[in-house]
Amino acid sequence: MTGGYDERCAADLAAVGEGRDLSRADRAWLARVVTGAVRPNRDRPLWDLAHALAALARATSAREGRDLVTLALDPGLSSAANCEARFSGRLAADARGLVLEGEAGWHTGWSGLARLLALGEFVLTAEELAGFGTVTGWLDELAAAPDSEGAAFLAKRLARHLTAYRNAHLPLAREERRFRALLGFLGGRRAFSDADILAFWQAEMAAGERPGFRTIAEHFVTFEAGAHLVDGLDGLASAASLDAQEDGHRGWEERLDAALADLAAAEPAASLAVLLADWPEGPKILTGAEREDLADFLRLEPFHRTRPLTTLRAASFGRVQSGIANRLRRGGGGADIAERAACTDAESYAALAERAAALAAHLARMLRIAAALRILERDALSDEARAALDAAEADLRRVRRAGFEDRAGLTAGFAAAETALLRVAEETGRLERALAALARQHPLDIGFEADRAVFAAALSAAYAGEAAA
Repeated sequence: MTGGYDERCAADLAAVGEGRDLSRADRAWLARVVTGAVRPNRDRPLWDLAHALAALARATSAREGRDLVTLALDPGLSSAANCEARFSGRLAADARGLVLEGEAGWHTGWSGLARLLALGEFVLTAEELAGFGTVTGWLDELAAAPDSEGAAFLAKRLARHLTAYRNAHLPLAREERRFRALLGFLGGRRAFSDADILAFWQAEMAAGERPGFRTIAEHFVTFEAGAHLVDGLDGLASAASLDAQEDGHRGWEERLDAALADLAAAEPAASLAVLLADWPEGPKILTGAEREDLADFLRLEPFHRTRPLTTLRAASFGRVQSGIANRLRRGGGGADIAERAACTDAESYAALAERAAALAAHLARMLRIAAALRILERDALSDEARAALDAAEADLRRVRRAGFEDRAGLTAGFAAAETALLRVAEETGRLERALAALARQHPLDIGFEADRAVFAAALSAAYAGEAAA
């Protein structure tokens, strides 16, 4: 599950797993708890840990937190057999397992206790003992009052502590609240449409949040990627316990690992936005304005080819909203808020489609020039290939851009930009085709005017206070 957490988290998990010589199953359980992959309640293991520590405090007459720390860090308590040998007869138990006095609803077995102590070691030692003093202080308070109330209070503290850890070390943890909001809006559906994206933005605007439409679209991009990842793991999201589904989910860790590996393999080496931001210096294959235009069109990858309508909305009305936000930050400049919110200056979808087609044509010409610069021997070419080469050479002579006059420097510059040029040209061509298909289905001018009314209403209502001021 290395795709789910960073190197620090991986090292923290490895330290506990290797130090306690945990089995593969116990390591997988610990990783699931740390990453929050436990259903239906990700904080239940921390609740169990707090009650187990309270039980141990009562059984061992622990006087301070350090006594409990010693137990949590003891590698000799890493197995069910060793826990039973140490504590049998000292911890209250019934047919279900261990039971904390006064908490008849809580129970675990000896193997469960061993796992919980491993979790306790993780909480104490993670991030190179960064939270050791804090957690030890909490255990001091529990040792002084190891009752159900003290255990419940410690469980809440541990949950907040591990949530902060997840936010720091799990790339998707920060997205979780947003994903929950999207799932709630979609009624639990993972599939969504362009209309859903627009409706969610409208709802957020009406609630006073005022998120950028582009930002909302980007959230849906990430949401869709996550939805694809879990398509084959639906059962893991159900409310039933994993123990009750053991047979149905046998080997789920391997399937999740495989899914993460597939996702990583499918990811491009660099996103289109990164390729454009890191465009090599040298001949001006793309001007600054062209790169900005391409970034506007391609920043919602892969929506530029799968949801061209959302791409048009973001490029047209997303730019309008960005202009309003910039004016508010500067405190003035340009048209007033009310005029901007009316979307009178929004670029039409037809104009955007024309600009996308022009960029695709330009990049196709750059590719022809790049091919011509690589061909050193004309005589071996077919007549058709020589004709294509002649056309590329003619294109090269017509270009009036910085760096195109020096053939040797131009060749080196195109070689440096080759990977980025190929990918950006391919995706821009796919954008052009997607927009053309959209135009065949729905006239762009009619769609633009309908959307302008929707965005103008939402923006005018959201920014009415600033417009009046």
